[in-house]
Amino acid sequence: MSILIAFKILSSLLSLLTGSFTPTEILFESLESKTESNRPVFNKIQLSSTAQQDIWTMKQSHHGLTGQQWDDIKIIVNKKHRPFFASYHQLQNGKEIDYKTSCFRCHSGGPRLIRPVYDSLNVPLNLKAKLKILSWNMLIKSYGEVRIKNNEVIPRKTELVQNKKNASQILKIKSCYKCHHIGGPRSPLTKENVLTMKFLLIEKKMPPWPYQISKNDKILINQFIYGF
Repeated sequence: MSILIAFKILSSLLSLLTGSFTPTEILFESLESKTESNRPVFNKIQLSSTAQQDIWTMKQSHHGLTGQQWDDIKIIVNKKHRPFFASYHQLQNGKEIDYKTSCFRCHSGGPRLIRPVYDSLNVPLNLKAKLKILSWNMLIKSYGEVRIKNNEVIPRKTELVQNKKNASQILKIKSCYKCHHIGGPRSPLTKENVLTMKFLLIEKKMPPWPYQISKNDKILINQFIYGF
């Protein structure tokens, strides 16, 4: 059985456990994102799914739980053909606006795994919410490689991929490339994605169990990320 099919089955079973396939919004404190003053960032994520597309909507606050200003972000995954394609959207009052930052820097291949602070004192998560997040993460894993679909419906000052030279430099180190390659279980990683790579390595979120990074590959990865 393909590992991608196994992830899809697990996602479906977990969705049944949570009681519904209908959209459910989950509020959580982000493990990865912080404000410039190192304060918590809060996300509200919702999934609307059909046979042809998954629409991931995220509202994000850099101004606390009671802040009035929540960024409105959307990723649409087109599932008509494999590999899937994802478009990225920044919205205000339901209308498309310029990207606030380059989406590709964090999202090399569609939605990323949802990583909340599970023991947050600000936003405690109950068992149902944890199971729903696990279900969504299994669904994201089932996508496999996801390619970019341009979304140029308005003129943009901020491009989806800002440094195209960096985006063309693909990480081909064995410990990472076994999954992150064209046609692989996950999309390729590039020089544009180094900030995300740093976080995942420091937090030991990558590589996933039971994989490990060889000593030689650690040296090569540091060279790729830090340049030495």
